[in-house]
Amino acid sequence: MEAFTANILKDILFLCFASIAIALPLYHLIRQSHPELGWNYHGNVSTSSFTSLDLAGIFVTSLLFTFAVLQFGGNSDAAMAKVNEFTNLQKFIMGLVSQAIPVGLACAFLVPRMNVLEIFGLRRPLVLRVIISGVLGLIAIYFCVFLVSPIITPLLENNLGKQELQAPVQMIIDAKQNNPALLIFLVILTVIVAPLCEEFVFRGYIYGTLKRFSCRFFAATASALFFAVVHTSLWSLVPLFIVGFCLAVIYEISGSLWGSILTHALFNGVTTCYLIFFHNESSLPY
Repeated sequence: MEAFTANILKDILFLCFASIAIALPLYHLIRQSHPELGWNYHGNVSTSSFTSLDLAGIFVTSLLFTFAVLQFGGNSDAAMAKVNEFTNLQKFIMGLVSQAIPVGLACAFLVPRMNVLEIFGLRRPLVLRVIISGVLGLIAIYFCVFLVSPIITPLLENNLGKQELQAPVQMIIDAKQNNPALLIFLVILTVIVAPLCEEFVFRGYIYGTLKRFSCRFFAATASALFFAVVHTSLWSLVPLFIVGFCLAVIYEISGSLWGSILTHALFNGVTTCYLIFFHNESSLPY
C-alpha cells in the first residue's frame, strides 16, 4: 500500500511538471498572437521583473522538494524513523535548514536582479487589506476544506484503509505526551518558520514566475498542486491543494506576501492548537 501511495504522489508530481512544460509554450504562442490580453499583468502581484532565468530558478528550487517526494512520498513511517534518530535540537536545526535552503536558492536567483521586498510587496504593505484578506482567506480555506473532507476521506479510506497522518503532525502528537522541548521547537517551525519560508518560495517565487509566463489561474493551480504534493501525504493532497490555491488568491487580493503569510500562519496555528489541546484522529479533516 505504501508503494501504491508513493506511486500516486510521483505520478501527480510528474503531471505537475508536465503541465507546466506544455502550458508555458502554449501561453507564449497565444500571447504572441494576442498581446492585448496581458494575462500576466492582471491582479495586484507584479510579475514584470521575472525573466526566463527565473524559470530555471524555480526548476532548480523544485528539485529539492522533488527529492523529498521521491524519498519519503507515501511512507510517513520511514520519515518518522529517520527523524527520530536525532536529538531535539538536531531536529529543530534540520527543520530550519530544510526550510532555509529553498529560500536561499530562490534568493540566489532573485536578489542580484531585483528588490525582493518590493516585488513581493513586503515593504510598506496596506496593513488593513493584508489583515482583512488574511482573516477572510482563513475562513474561506476552512470552509472549502470542511466541504470536501466528507467526500475525500471516505473515498481514501475505502481504497487505502486507515488514515495516515503527515509526519510533522504525528511528531506534534507524540511530542505533546512526553517531550515539551521538542513540542516548542515544532510549534516555532510550524507557525513561524514554515509560513515565512514556504510563502516566499511557493507564492512569491513559483507562483509569481508562473504567472509572468502564463496567467493567474494556471499559476495558482500549478503552484498549489506542487505545494500539496511536496508535503508527501496523499491524505492531505486535496485539502493542501485548496490551501495553496487560496493562498495564491490571498496574495493577489492583498498585493503583499504578508497576506498569504498571515493566513498560512493562522491556519498552521489553529491546526497546531487543535492537535495539542483537542486532538482526535478520527475528526482531523486533513
